[in-house]
Amino acid sequence: MTGSIKLKENLDKLIIFFIGISVISSQISIAMSSIGVVGLIVLFIFKLIIEENFSFQEKTLLYLLIFFSVWQIITSFISNDPQMAITGSLKKMSLYFVIICSIYMINNRKQILRLLVILFIFTSLLSLFESIWYLYDFYNQTSIDLAEFRLSYFGSPITLAEIKMLILLLMVPFMLSYEKPIINRWLLAAMSLHVFLSLYFTNSRNAMLGLFAGLVIIGIIKHRYFLITCIFVVIIFFYTAPYPIKARVSSIIELNHPSNKARFVMWETAIKMIKDKPITGYGDSDILSFYKKYKIPEYHAEGSHMHNNIFHIAVLYGIIGLILWLSLMIYIFFRQIKAYIKHKNDNFLNVLLLSSISCMVAFQVSGLTEWNFGDAEFIVLMWFILSFPFITNKISGDAAK
Repeated sequence: MTGSIKLKENLDKLIIFFIGISVISSQISIAMSSIGVVGLIVLFIFKLIIEENFSFQEKTLLYLLIFFSVWQIITSFISNDPQMAITGSLKKMSLYFVIICSIYMINNRKQILRLLVILFIFTSLLSLFESIWYLYDFYNQTSIDLAEFRLSYFGSPITLAEIKMLILLLMVPFMLSYEKPIINRWLLAAMSLHVFLSLYFTNSRNAMLGLFAGLVIIGIIKHRYFLITCIFVVIIFFYTAPYPIKARVSSIIELNHPSNKARFVMWETAIKMIKDKPITGYGDSDILSFYKKYKIPEYHAEGSHMHNNIFHIAVLYGIIGLILWLSLMIYIFFRQIKAYIKHKNDNFLNVLLLSSISCMVAFQVSGLTEWNFGDAEFIVLMWFILSFPFITNKISGDAAK
């Protein structure tokens, strides 16, 4: 009996370790993050086999994930390339285990605190290294200006920027907390500065826009003076920043900017594609091959995906798939709001939930111009963050642990 209990305890620790590996390592290696996810799935299935009384309390979330997964498989079977579509869908579905296992396995504040502290420290050190490397490379070349020279050492600039966007939005509420933060406030501020600089050096406009949207939400919900400060900083930036850098940021709303024009073209083409297969979509297969039947690509990366979560999901899984995905996102968002209100008097949980809400907003805003739901490195961290409103109900009474 004692050996069995010890086995279960070690298994639980190992599963949480693999949650950390899958989430934290996504910044430097998709292979390592994938190993973390696979290890997580194998160990969790083994736990279910030996578990005497398995009970997952968040049944509505589980049903929504199952319905969406079943529809992904159905659309894959009826696509033009079922083998490729099923493989693509299974890869996305495997990441759902991150939110399921996080909810089921994290049982106290100490566990989530440890994961967050490691994530913050690792990201800060990595970002400092990236920024130094970036500045060295930039000053040793003369052909590209700062507004176009992009940080991309451990992945694509957009992916790295969106991951750092989420981590900054996890950090900021803890810095603004009225109680003692999980890390010294000034140290946390210095760490966040490293992360912000590396994000800025990616020159990824959608992540900057998502970050700003998340910070505005934090300001509106909790810290009005912080909101005023953010607006003031933006105004100062547009008055003092060098022209190439201001031009890069202001190009977000420039309709004739080549990158923006490319997205408008892709969205127009996506609408045509959806009209032809509105119910089931094309399956999670080679979208570019279908795209070329409607339009010959003219821009960089045109047609590889739709550069928009809503359009791309509708193209892959049809209107039914889009409705299921939106239902899942809306349900999680309402649970975030409900949990935030419920735990308003618990500072730690309140900060944790504010972070989760701001990350959801940033995810959706940045996803208006990118297919970040399909980006495994990004979404593995996002699923972990989206588990927070469900975890808080479990750990709300464990202040002494």
